[in-house]
Amino acid sequence: MNNTRKRSSMMVRLVAALAVTMMFTMCLVGGTFAKYTSSATGNDNANVAKWDISVNGANITTSDTFTFDLFNTVNDTKDNNAETDMAPNGGTIIAPGTRGSFDIVIKNDSQVNATYAIDYTVTNTNNIPVEFSTNGTDWKTDINELDVTNVAIGLGADTTVTVQWRWRFEADNVTEGDNADTNLGKVGTATLEVSAKVTATQVD
Repeated sequence: MNNTRKRSSMMVRLVAALAVTMMFTMCLVGGTFAKYTSSATGNDNANVAKWDISVNGANITTSDTFTFDLFNTVNDTKDNNAETDMAPNGGTIIAPGTRGSFDIVIKNDSQVNATYAIDYTVTNTNNIPVEFSTNGTDWKTDINELDVTNVAIGLGADTTVTVQWRWRFEADNVTEGDNADTNLGKVGTATLEVSAKVTATQVD
């Protein structure tokens, strides 16, 4: 009798244990399959904008020099035609009554907008009476008055700045001017040198 009860009790415990085990198993299985899950991956990239400014064909972002021809043209002040009254005709020889011009061509091949500035400098030994202008009307004895700053130049744009120079054939005081010019010619060693520094800056 007691053995029968013991077996019955053990059977009940075994069934209960199996039931609990099945419940845990179902919970685990249900927990594994009964939920949503999603995933995704994204990415992006950026390239550095190109910085490319040229002056008279020279890329000043990779070179710190460019050239221009101050005496590309030496003309007669009166009619602005090619000067033929000097030897050699034109070249780098100037005299009272001659004039000419030079160009600074600035191009923005960058991928950003920019501004530019031009700072002129003149080395003028013996004070040759030369004047400068950007419009042919307003003449300045001090070339620094032609300096420019913060001039906008857009993407792919180019601009040409032309500077004119002249040695006046007649001064306000003709006698004084003639004497000064003559003295310069007697010595024949006076020189004129013009330089231009172009600085380009990205627009923020």
